[in-house]
Amino acid sequence: MNVKGVLFVEIYVGMAKMVAWWHQMALGFSIRGIRERKGSHGDEITYWLQQGEANLLITSALDPAAHDVVSFVDRHGNSIKRFGIEVDSIEDTVRYLKCSKAIISSEIREDQFENEYSASMSIKIFDDNEISFVERRNCEAPFAGFRLTERKASESYIKNIDHLASVVRINEAEYWNQYLSSILNLNLVQTIGEEFFANLLTGMKMFVLSSPVGKFNKVIVEPLPEKQKKSQVDIFLSKHLGNGIQHLAFEVDDLIKTVEMLRSKGVNFTKVPEKYYSELEKEAPELPIDLLRKANILCEKDEDKILLQVFTEPIGDRPTLFYEFIQRVNSYEGFGAMNVKQLFKSLELHLNND
Repeated sequence: MNVKGVLFVEIYVGMAKMVAWWHQMALGFSIRGIRERKGSHGDEITYWLQQGEANLLITSALDPAAHDVVSFVDRHGNSIKRFGIEVDSIEDTVRYLKCSKAIISSEIREDQFENEYSASMSIKIFDDNEISFVERRNCEAPFAGFRLTERKASESYIKNIDHLASVVRINEAEYWNQYLSSILNLNLVQTIGEEFFANLLTGMKMFVLSSPVGKFNKVIVEPLPEKQKKSQVDIFLSKHLGNGIQHLAFEVDDLIKTVEMLRSKGVNFTKVPEKYYSELEKEAPELPIDLLRKANILCEKDEDKILLQVFTEPIGDRPTLFYEFIQRVNSYEGFGAMNVKQLFKSLELHLNND
């Protein structure tokens, strides 16, 4: 199976209308459609949001019978339930997944609406997450059955979904790496091990998986047990009550401009210690350090290639799900390994000085 990209990311929430509205007003997504249907157990409502090639589905329960949605939100808060991958044939996909020993979590479901048709099924990952595989015909939305509302925006700052990052418990990352690699035909392209965070009080293991065709990237991280202080990875596991998808990264063309625009709409970003920019200025004085500092943007440079990253504060009440915005200058292909290390180091120095 060759994965060409992420068709959609679906978030389960307590009140879909309000969360969809926030994404529209704060992040500039268009609410393209709304669908009410009977889910696996009870009635549910889903808002389809789109910007560039990025599709989000925001889903909540319409009645208590939809206990799969209700119990997920009760346990994890507003959080990503699944992401979707488009396939040419759902029947062929099911045969392939069964032969690959994937954990099937739902059988094929077909939906028809006027001339639209979609068929989908899901496999299990992590604790309560899924990957959905979707075959579509004549569908503008990720699935058939959406009542269209807004037109697609003519201008957008988000290009697409760059990657999804997940957090798993200690000693689980290798299992899920092998599981996803074998099923989705992914390559392990980057690894950060314990030695990377030597002499630091916090740290993590990070593995980056990528599809050899198309644009699909998956990041999996786990805590380091021997570290003295808890990292954001440990905090996610504690507050999310288990494994899950920690953040979603959107690719943009101009990150500095994007941050300015989002801040004007009330979006808050995680603060980067001053020490980080002092070190960056020594390494790459030619960069616009003052602009990066003002926007709390992390920067990694490899000759003429540059990676710029910024992270929002959690979008819900728990310190779990957040968004990343990323700019790849001259087709930078990495995932900010040195950014991560320098940020961990700077945070420790910042905390020690307080």
